[in-house]
Amino acid sequence: MNQFAGISLKTRLYLLVLAAFIPVTMLIFYVAEEQKAIEKDAIVHKTKLLAQAAADTEYLQMEATGNLMIAVTEAYHLADGQPERLSKLLLNLQGHAEGYAAFGILDPAGRLIAASNPSQMGRDYSGRAWLSTSLAQKSLVIGPYHGERINDVPVLYFAQPISGSHQQIAAVAFAALDLNLINSSLFKQLAELPRGSRLTLVDKNQVLLHYDVDTARWSTAQPLDPALQQQIDNQSSGLRVAADENGLSRIYAFAHLESAFPQRRISVVLEIPRSVALATSKRIFARNLSLLVISALMAVLSIWWAADRFILRRVGAMVDASRRLTAGDLRARIGAIGIRDELSHLAGVFDEMAASLQIRIEREEQVKASLSHSQQQLRRLTAYQNDVREQERIRIAREIHDQFGQSLTILKMDLVWMKKHMPTVDHPVNEKIEGMFRLIGEAMDNLHAVTAELRPVILDDFGLAAAIEWQAEAFRRRSGMDCRFENNGFEPDLPQDQATALFRIFQEILTNIIRHAEANDVVVRLAKHDGELMLQVADNGRGITEDEINSPHAFGLLGIRERLYPLGGRVAFEGRAGRGTRVTIHLPLSQEGVAP
Repeated sequence: MNQFAGISLKTRLYLLVLAAFIPVTMLIFYVAEEQKAIEKDAIVHKTKLLAQAAADTEYLQMEATGNLMIAVTEAYHLADGQPERLSKLLLNLQGHAEGYAAFGILDPAGRLIAASNPSQMGRDYSGRAWLSTSLAQKSLVIGPYHGERINDVPVLYFAQPISGSHQQIAAVAFAALDLNLINSSLFKQLAELPRGSRLTLVDKNQVLLHYDVDTARWSTAQPLDPALQQQIDNQSSGLRVAADENGLSRIYAFAHLESAFPQRRISVVLEIPRSVALATSKRIFARNLSLLVISALMAVLSIWWAADRFILRRVGAMVDASRRLTAGDLRARIGAIGIRDELSHLAGVFDEMAASLQIRIEREEQVKASLSHSQQQLRRLTAYQNDVREQERIRIAREIHDQFGQSLTILKMDLVWMKKHMPTVDHPVNEKIEGMFRLIGEAMDNLHAVTAELRPVILDDFGLAAAIEWQAEAFRRRSGMDCRFENNGFEPDLPQDQATALFRIFQEILTNIIRHAEANDVVVRLAKHDGELMLQVADNGRGITEDEINSPHAFGLLGIRERLYPLGGRVAFEGRAGRGTRVTIHLPLSQEGVAP
């Protein structure tokens, strides 16, 4: 018996249990996405705080630097513009002002005339943007975040014009802030950022200044990605996920810095590695997913145990009993299979059905045996009747031939004797004698025809092939149809009963052709094929139908089948509408006594 090939009940239970976890799984993924969104919002909020802190620091720094610039202006006037005295004052100021890399005074042409660092004397600042802006605006200005350096230290310049006589600008004082030393409050917030983070300040010219959390130093960098820069230009704050120059996925959060200088537009960009920024959400997601997997495994194991204990074993007992019943074991029963429930009730119904089926099948077997016995008796009776009929035909043919034939022969001889010994007779008497001769000849012909119909002597004397050929010729003369016999020299040497049965079947086929076929051409073939005798009769008539073949009133076809049954033969009827009928008979041959 083949094993079950579909989806098993246990598998369906597993799928049902796992399907119950689908909403929970969806909820876990939803919560994970919400957590990611919260963390991203927190990053944006942190960026805004940093921007606000930077703005506050810039304001305080600008205010403090403005006061220093006033002190430098006063020092310029006190020293009467003397470079040496100014340099000493500036050097002393730098020593007291923490976070400044340099102080200096420039003439309007940009030439350094005094500096806190004497080594800087002689430098030309004429091309600096903050210098030209300060001269033009005649106010305190802050330089751009372009990463200017003094002794490889990143600095940010502040410039304050110094008025001379007649309100003309006599000089420009500047202060250079050390970016790595200022903004203690901002540095404290930056130190709280995760490793791998970077803070970027972007001005309208897209010149960048990076603060790297890992190194805790400011440095210059390349411009941002154009798409990110465009988003920064169009939005006051936002977030974007993109890959950096090393292919590492990062989260870029940005916010505008409310600068103390209205003409300046600075944006703060906070860069955090995506894996670091979303580490908490990933950890929560992994934890929830692990709990879900553990719960699902526990549920599956519970289902495995419960299904095997309470369902599958009992169903297996039902299946085993069903297979035994299918295999023919009518005594197969399920019996008691545990607690009383639906499966137990089903088992009871099955046992009742099996018992009822056993009784019914036993009765059917008895009826079948009786029918088979009756069928065998009927077939033996049919075979006996055919044999008796054939023997009676032989006896009648012999009696007719021996008695009527002998009598007619003697009568004919007496007429001959009378004709020779009578005196000359007149013409009417002579005609009467000739008529008697003709009548006796016709009687002899009819006697031979009847004898041949009852038992063709040619079948006993020359065999089946010759008898079939003779019958085909007689059929052609009697019906007017073209009847051809194809033999190829095959001469079967059959027992008398087999030869007689095949000959009578052939006669029945020819009779059916005359009655029903509406044909004008018949082909008869007798041959040996695969150790069997094959007799085939084909016509070109209307073609027999399936209904006619299977009709319970087709007694001729039924007789053909019954004649072949005791001989172990078989027959096939094939009909094609408008193309004729073909009857093929196969009869097993023994190797002895069969002519090739």
